[in-house]
Amino acid sequence: MTAADLVILGATVHTMDPQRPLASAVAVRDGLVVAVGDDLPIGSRTEVVDGSGLVVTPGLVDSHQHPLHGVADAGGVDAAGLTTPVRLRDLLRRAADGLPPDGWVVVNGVEYPALPDRPRQFLDDAVAGRPAFLWLADSHTALMSTRALHLAGITGPIDFGDRSEIVVDEDGVPTGQLHEMSAVLHGYAAVPSPSTEHIARLAADLFADQAACGITAIHVPDSWAGTEAVLDALEAQGRLPLRVLRAPWMFPARIEETLDALRGARADDRAKLWRTGAVKFFLDGTIDGGSAWLGHPDCAGDGTRPMWTDLGRYRDAVRRAAALGLPSFTHAIGDRAVTEALDTYQAVGRPARGRHRVEHAELLADDDVTRFAGLDVVASMQPTHLDWTLPDHTDNWSERLGPDRCGHGWRCADIVRAGGRVALGSDWPVAGYDPRVVMAGARLRRPAAEHGRAPVGADQALTARQSLAGYTTWAAYGSGEEQVAGRIREGFRADLTVFRGDPLTVPAEELADLPVELTVVAGRVAHRAG
Repeated sequence: MTAADLVILGATVHTMDPQRPLASAVAVRDGLVVAVGDDLPIGSRTEVVDGSGLVVTPGLVDSHQHPLHGVADAGGVDAAGLTTPVRLRDLLRRAADGLPPDGWVVVNGVEYPALPDRPRQFLDDAVAGRPAFLWLADSHTALMSTRALHLAGITGPIDFGDRSEIVVDEDGVPTGQLHEMSAVLHGYAAVPSPSTEHIARLAADLFADQAACGITAIHVPDSWAGTEAVLDALEAQGRLPLRVLRAPWMFPARIEETLDALRGARADDRAKLWRTGAVKFFLDGTIDGGSAWLGHPDCAGDGTRPMWTDLGRYRDAVRRAAALGLPSFTHAIGDRAVTEALDTYQAVGRPARGRHRVEHAELLADDDVTRFAGLDVVASMQPTHLDWTLPDHTDNWSERLGPDRCGHGWRCADIVRAGGRVALGSDWPVAGYDPRVVMAGARLRRPAAEHGRAPVGADQALTARQSLAGYTTWAAYGSGEEQVAGRIREGFRADLTVFRGDPLTVPAEELADLPVELTVVAGRVAHRAG
């Protein structure tokens, strides 16, 4: 063997490869794994890592997050944990204090119990007439003050071509609430945006922090403004420490525009760290916001309609994307939305590369459990979304669904038992991106740090190995990269996560604190502890 660039010796190597599940050494050259075994030769220029006490796994992949969204609002005020309008008002007043009259107040993570009855008037009072934009915790609803609505040019209803809406009162006057993504993004466009250079600096810091958590790749199912320019800049500067797969949004009003952009997108440049590899659809919204598409209405009478008013157009758009060789990642949270997504995938068939996914799949009908494996569709799920669901079902999500349906949430284990694959992710900034925390949540079905809290749906817990597969082999399968990634095997990408301790044997409660010693992406060290 020609001398390697990097060799890790004397470690425990969990290859996730059934042909050779365990080894003690791995060698890397020119961005690829060139040898896996127990006694590997080294050369004079080889960097040798003493693997004593270290455990090597395939590089961890977060299959669903929104990094540019997160960093763009990094300067906003965090409202997480505030569960009453009174506490939210106090936060807004503190945030507005000292700002000029035209200074924007931007708030992230507003929880649904804190939602005021008359949003616009509430905000106008709390921020003293300033422009204000508030993201709800799920990012599918936003609130705007009168001044902010004026700056966004919002004076009444707008037809977005889907179920997104500018909520208005009986006189057609905006209430200050924007519901679902087309409306939310329309309003957010009025918020002053940082420069590309500033966003790039924030993104570089974010990606470095993610690499320090062991993340080697992320899947970004959105079209946040400036994403391509930021990724190009960071890669040109050598400051992109992980791989990025983009799945741009496909909205009903922009089908032709999106397809034209996809035809010219970077789909398969293997010399680069980022590429466009799928298309993202919204088939419904959220259970908390009453916009998930359910088999029957929720307890407030909501959840009866899909996001696409013409489902034939959704199916046709999925078919046209597949004709370009791109799979579809469909946001489907309600059980009826999941069924329609699976029906569509069955009708359209597989794309030339990769495979279709269902994003979130929070509520799942019994008849659809086996269809993920049967149709070769991957479930992309975020276990830490369970953190807002309480064991006594007094949370907003549970109260929306009612006691009979709460037990059908986040059926990760059922999908796996039926032969399906579950790619895991965080949905950052909705939830934290640390994969150790997410894997712990998948095993515990509760927040890892809350030791006294009962699990929600304990029978749906994943095992340690399944949780790791969700970040490695199943993540690679979900992006159509199972022949080059997700395992430690000769000829595969040299993307590695090296722990000081074993993620397969450490108790789930301790997994979040398991140190990451080394993160390797394309054969280069992206993070080194110490």
